[in-house]
Amino acid sequence: MPISDLAPRIFISPNWGIATELVRNYLQYLALAPVFFLNGHKPPPQKKDLVLHNGKSELDHRLDAEVTLIVYQEGWHVLEMVFWKNRGACGWVDLQDDPKDFKTVLKKAMNGHTPVATRSTKPYVPKLNGFLDRKTGRHLTRRELDIATRLTRGSTDKEIGRQLEISWGTVHNHRKSIYRKLGVHSVPQMIHKLQNLTPKS
Repeated sequence: MPISDLAPRIFISPNWGIATELVRNYLQYLALAPVFFLNGHKPPPQKKDLVLHNGKSELDHRLDAEVTLIVYQEGWHVLEMVFWKNRGACGWVDLQDDPKDFKTVLKKAMNGHTPVATRSTKPYVPKLNGFLDRKTGRHLTRRELDIATRLTRGSTDKEIGRQLEISWGTVHNHRKSIYRKLGVHSVPQMIHKLQNLTPKS
């Protein structure tokens, strides 16, 4: 029987971390589908499979276009949601929300219903396309979006340069452009502004 004809499987990424362990234990408790770690598993995820990835970590795998990518973490702001949407995510789970929401998200995704989100992220989902443009009046390029998201995670210009394989001077120039477009002067100001961007504002 071809893999694509089998029931969906769930893959977790990365293989380490407290959040990963919490998610893995909950998935095993729910027993909705077989659960595997993404890294090193053969065969890799196929059509209909779900990949649950910690949004605070890099996703080092190129996923099949028909694999459902759901990203989880504690607390979200819209910049991070757009960052992952641009990488193919169609689900956002806030681990601070009710676990029942997580279960509902998984069941819907396994039945092919996307996008999906838990309670606190759900209001943002229909507004992700162009959300930053409407709220700030300026457009962030994909590179600027990448760098801004990494800055909010605490990465330095040099660290971001190594991650993206560009010079730290280039990162610094992008940082200045990001600040100008968002109307801020520092990373704390940028985080504060993003945290106060709500669908109703």
